[in-house]
Amino acid sequence: MEALAPYERQLVQSAKLAAIGELAAGVAHEINNPLFAILALSEFLLKELEPGTKAYERAELIRSTGLEIKEVVRGLLDFARESSDERTLTALDELVRQTVDLVRRTSAKKGITIVERYEGPVLVEASSSQLKQLVLNLLGNAREATPDDGTITVTVRREGADALVTVADSGPGVPDDLRDRIFEPFFTTRRGTGGTGLGLAVSLGIARAHGGTLQLAQGGEGASFVLRLPGL
Repeated sequence: MEALAPYERQLVQSAKLAAIGELAAGVAHEINNPLFAILALSEFLLKELEPGTKAYERAELIRSTGLEIKEVVRGLLDFARESSDERTLTALDELVRQTVDLVRRTSAKKGITIVERYEGPVLVEASSSQLKQLVLNLLGNAREATPDDGTITVTVRREGADALVTVADSGPGVPDDLRDRIFEPFFTTRRGTGGTGLGLAVSLGIARAHGGTLQLAQGGEGASFVLRLPGL
């Protein structure tokens, strides 16, 4: 069988991501129906039970857990709906905050600590869906590189006229001999665990399409990626 050309593989990957988005929306809708019943019944139980009793505490736990699931479902639906590439005035700090929240709620590595630092409102002209995909890619890379008791630090700030997003992890970092290759399409050190080698390449393309840059910062422990965009 003849191998696919690089652009054909990128099209296949894009179609796969679109299909995953549709699947996530379908799953979220299916979860919402029984979740509504669980939340409604837990509210009835809380009204009937005596506060302070074990039964009341258990019903309260059911309700709070249901509300947490509801937030995860809402995040999945928001992510699946945002497919437009239209550029609009976007609050970068709020966009990053929403993406971090989604990752925190759905991450299998619950032991990882995500530290967030937002230095005031940061506005850009951008496609919010594309920037969310970019930030999600950076967080996904950081999560894979970080040990279960490690830390990911996300910073959004202004530097002169530019808007900056930094995603830094406490993992082993990028070896010097690989630093020049990490943005190459299909280059990955995680081929055996599902890595496609497209995440950073696609993210760099999104950054450049918005008139910005995406770089691996020099020095320090772990890996630190810096997204720089024209600010407003």
